[in-house]
Amino acid sequence: MRRQDFEQDAWAISSVTIADLKQAEKEEAAHIPISNPRVHLLRKHVFATSGRVKGSDKLRASYRGQIWGTTLKLCGPSLWITINPNDLHDPVAQILIGEEIDMDKFFATAGPDSDHRARNIAKDPYGAAKYFFFIIHAVLSALFGIEVTKDHVHSSMGILGVISAYYGVVEAQGRGTLHLHMLLWLAHTPNSEEMHEFLKTEEFRDRIQAYIKQNIRAHVDGLDEETVRTTPRETQLGYSRPPNPDGTHWEAECADKERRVVRSQQVHTCTKSTCLRYNKHGRLVCKRRAPWELSDTEYIDENGNWKPKRTHPYINNYCPAISVSLCCNNNIKLLTNGVDTKHASWYSTDYQTKKQNKNNNVSALMAQSLMYHEQHSNHLECIGS
Repeated sequence: MRRQDFEQDAWAISSVTIADLKQAEKEEAAHIPISNPRVHLLRKHVFATSGRVKGSDKLRASYRGQIWGTTLKLCGPSLWITINPNDLHDPVAQILIGEEIDMDKFFATAGPDSDHRARNIAKDPYGAAKYFFFIIHAVLSALFGIEVTKDHVHSSMGILGVISAYYGVVEAQGRGTLHLHMLLWLAHTPNSEEMHEFLKTEEFRDRIQAYIKQNIRAHVDGLDEETVRTTPRETQLGYSRPPNPDGTHWEAECADKERRVVRSQQVHTCTKSTCLRYNKHGRLVCKRRAPWELSDTEYIDENGNWKPKRTHPYINNYCPAISVSLCCNNNIKLLTNGVDTKHASWYSTDYQTKKQNKNNNVSALMAQSLMYHEQHSNHLECIGS
């Protein structure tokens, strides 16, 4: 309404009739341009208004512009991360829902059992959502070194380095629980041209290999294919506390926790209900491209193509600090401006803001709405009468 052309547009829109919308309905169903300029103007305002509705396609399209605007300002993103918090078994989630659990004297055998915890989450979706946002903010603060206030975002050294910007999009899974796709821009990263030159030097590639070894893993010593087959998944491993950094055996406890979490959360299993799809040749293939290529060590070449160490073809990438702290499934990828990672950057941008499948005729919905208001708004002068 603050636009200068509001009065002119309002007059044009007010003259739209049901017959105009019915004709537009036929044109939209036939996938041809709408011929009536007044209906076209109405649709333009409807879509602009929907841009303020959470989850709408219009708002998601604006996400994409914000991501690429950040890329123009800070160069390309450095990392792509997916986090699926373990809300079913995390004791923090149970506390937020109302269970009495002493985290200072925590015992995995005390408190609600697995079935009780699952029922708590199912009965209280608000509590589950509250847990999600609490735990993500904890990850941003404690692990990534990001503090968000009302007016500013402060960044300090975290497990992944100093982060200059981040962009996260929340998405719901089939059962309604939330997970996060996030792009991270590391501070002081070279631009595309500089990265191309730096990757030619062995010293720079060695530094990236060391970074991959520390933060992006797909391998745990002793967890080979035979061990995975013979070791059962610990489905309730999330009902625990992270190892205490001040403890005497902290490093050994972290290594043990990492191995158990990877076995329980990071081993991918292909099924038709999750990831198997028919390709153009009629063959069933994994949409996540498993099994993944094996590698005896961390690797990066002069073109920016990289690999983590992987000795099991179905262990997905993970960030060890997130795995140990949250006991949840996660994924992390390095974006180095190489050919493959440029594709990954574009894919992640599109994936984070993917639009919903179209299953409606907008013109038909507007026609029905206008007809309803003409029939039920007796105190108003009928439009088009």
